[in-house]
Amino acid sequence: MTRPFVSPPASVASPARARLRATRRQVMATIAVRAVAWGAVVAGTALAAVAVLDTAVALPVPVRGAARLAALALGALVSLWRLTRGIRSARYAAVAMFVEEAEPGLKYALVTWEESWEEGRREVREELEAEIAKHGWEPAVRRTLWRSALAPAAALAAVAVAALLLPAGARARVLAPHEGDLLDRATAPAGTRVSVLRPLVAVVTPPAYTGLPSRTLDEPSEIGALVLSGIEIRGRSPQSASQGRVSAWLDAKPVTVEENGARWRVSLTMPARPGVLRLQDHSAGDERLIVLAPRPDSAPTVTLDAPARDTVLRSPSGRIALHADAADDLGLVSGAFEFIVSSGEGESFTFRSGRIGARAFGGVRSGSLSTVLALDSLRLAAGDVVHLRAVARDANDVPGAEAGASDTRTIRIARVGEYDSVAVEGAPPPEADQSVLSQRMLILEAEALEARRPRLTRPRVVDESGRLGKDQARLRRLVGEIIFARLGGQPRGEESSGDVERAGTRSAEELLRAADSATGGRGVQALDFEGDESPVVAVNRPLLEAYNAMWDATRELDAGEPALALPPMRAALAAIQRARQAERIYLRGRPPAVVVDLARVRLQGRDPGSSSVRAAREPVDDPGVRRARRLAAALMLLEREPRAAIDSLVLARVDALADDPALAAALGAAVDALRAGRDATGALVRARRLAGGGVLAADSLSRWSGR
Repeated sequence: MTRPFVSPPASVASPARARLRATRRQVMATIAVRAVAWGAVVAGTALAAVAVLDTAVALPVPVRGAARLAALALGALVSLWRLTRGIRSARYAAVAMFVEEAEPGLKYALVTWEESWEEGRREVREELEAEIAKHGWEPAVRRTLWRSALAPAAALAAVAVAALLLPAGARARVLAPHEGDLLDRATAPAGTRVSVLRPLVAVVTPPAYTGLPSRTLDEPSEIGALVLSGIEIRGRSPQSASQGRVSAWLDAKPVTVEENGARWRVSLTMPARPGVLRLQDHSAGDERLIVLAPRPDSAPTVTLDAPARDTVLRSPSGRIALHADAADDLGLVSGAFEFIVSSGEGESFTFRSGRIGARAFGGVRSGSLSTVLALDSLRLAAGDVVHLRAVARDANDVPGAEAGASDTRTIRIARVGEYDSVAVEGAPPPEADQSVLSQRMLILEAEALEARRPRLTRPRVVDESGRLGKDQARLRRLVGEIIFARLGGQPRGEESSGDVERAGTRSAEELLRAADSATGGRGVQALDFEGDESPVVAVNRPLLEAYNAMWDATRELDAGEPALALPPMRAALAAIQRARQAERIYLRGRPPAVVVDLARVRLQGRDPGSSSVRAAREPVDDPGVRRARRLAAALMLLEREPRAAIDSLVLARVDALADDPALAAALGAAVDALRAGRDATGALVRARRLAGGGVLAADSLSRWSGR
């Protein structure tokens, strides 16, 4: 029966006890070293096994990370178990027995002495002290302890040698797994014909202003990133690979391939529109497609909460509270309230602009703007209009990046005698008013661009002038739709105003005659509302002059000449003002009901003309029909050439990324399933339905898959 150990009084001095205590410390140290060594052997063996498995089959980063943690945890558990068991067995009696085995000459004197110590038999202990002092057991104990450490040391050395025999990349992939270490895997044996396009690693670096870190992708088939992000595709080359073996194209444009020893890389910038990076290995006959899916940096969203609506004031005095909320996906930098004060009437107008309530956000995702607008400080007069909006900017420093802006509120000061007119039925603002502010702002921006022109490069001037030209063309189409709506036409939207464009080639007099005929007028001699001229004609003629002036302004802006565009832009604004003045008459009562020509709506009537044979029209270039045909052709290739079919689906997905995100997502799911060898029927059916077009017919049904 094992007796519990009772420590003797500290005052008792015994040379044998001191020697036994020192030997026990050596034994416990050896037990700890052996426990750590055996734990390291177990952990090293597990890590080596994972490295060997990773060499045969590329393990994902999460799997390798979990395997590393499991191996280290297993080694720690083994060490703790052996250490706990060894400490429990390292009692003084056990150590004394261990010493007796190492030094047989003691003839159990030390064990007997230890028992007498525990039992408190002093007379026996004193008799054995002299006998124990004759024997020096320390050298024999040290030799025995060293021999006991040989087994774990040899096992640990064997594991270390096995780890050193593994490729350096295999060890690094297990000890420090991370994205991008795919290129560190062991290469194929020398003389084996392998493609340098497998494996691939992509490093995506967002623009500097975003503050986002770079990220690495293993075996990328699609790269989604912000526009202007840096993209670097990396691959490895065998020592026997020849220079110029890899070629790259981005949408049929060649891209430079840099080769440096055992590595090659392709560097490019994320384009503004989706594209396909095509890589080709001429020696192995391999080809890979990588989809580039750009994500534009959206401007901050700004909401103007106060004032909540447009306002008309009797006197230009008082204070108006301003409040706006702003948010951005990357972070706000600055914000402010901008205002434009327009003064005057008729053809004489002046403009003043300014900013108030500016603040720095410091990169937060959301924030608010608050200030108070003192109307007295603006020196407003009767008839003046204050156009107010909130703007916010993010850290985007790319040329041409726009700030986020809220809706515009107007604060108008009533004119003298405005409230003396008779009551009329409420009506929405005239259509011509919708274009006044936009034309004024275009003029201000063109003047600002012309003032900055000496400090800008020619490409920058052309770029900003072209952007103003697009805004001017959009405004011109809106004015054209107003004109044709008044002439009885049916405008069809901004993108299909072909009649409006043709109207620009007709003279103003021809359109005015058409307007006069449609409204029953008797002449078009007067520019404004004079005499008995038709009001519709009086309004249309200034709008036509504005339309033609905007045409000239657009042409000059597209050519990068803002100075030459300013005169026609000002002429267009003056014409809009004349049209606005002509519309300042309100009819009493409600407008008459619109009579619908039912026969015309139902397409009833006779087909004019005497020809009995009709010529076939050219097929309409419908994107849906084109995509459906492209998808059908790719599906027909699945059974014969799966890789070619997958490449066709990738190209179809790139074509749909910008215009049809739902179809692009369905095609992406189908491509991923086909590449993984899974059933892609559901994804392809969904893509087929989204693509539109006619019904596909086949002699037999087949199972869609990538095999």
